[in-house]
Amino acid sequence: MAAVTSSGYQDIRDHIEATWTYIELRDASVAGTGGAPVVRLPLSDPRVDWIHSGGAQALQLRVVLTGSDSDITEPVTLRSSAIYKVGTGGSALSAETLVEGDATINAPADSVTITHTLEVPDIP
Repeated sequence: MAAVTSSGYQDIRDHIEATWTYIELRDASVAGTGGAPVVRLPLSDPRVDWIHSGGAQALQLRVVLTGSDSDITEPVTLRSSAIYKVGTGGSALSAETLVEGDATINAPADSVTITHTLEVPDIP
């Protein structure tokens, strides 16, 4: 059986960056679950961007939200994030509980920064 090369793994990471283009933020409403969806944002939204260095094995997608954003109704406590290929429906391709812990927006002046990290390491 042939092994995937480092170039092959980089191609997989490039594909993820190009096609996994939506991040959904979920609240803390349902204990023991990822929560209910609050907002799903496309990578084209100015509040969303990839922040890892080129060639990194850990891909990082950052979202910065404020209580004054029109699609955020405060108060809200965010607990998890998920990555999708589509703007509505679909299956989560990656999901994680917020590493930073719950993020709460109580007022229009509140701001939270959420980072979703996907590990795609080279496996020798």
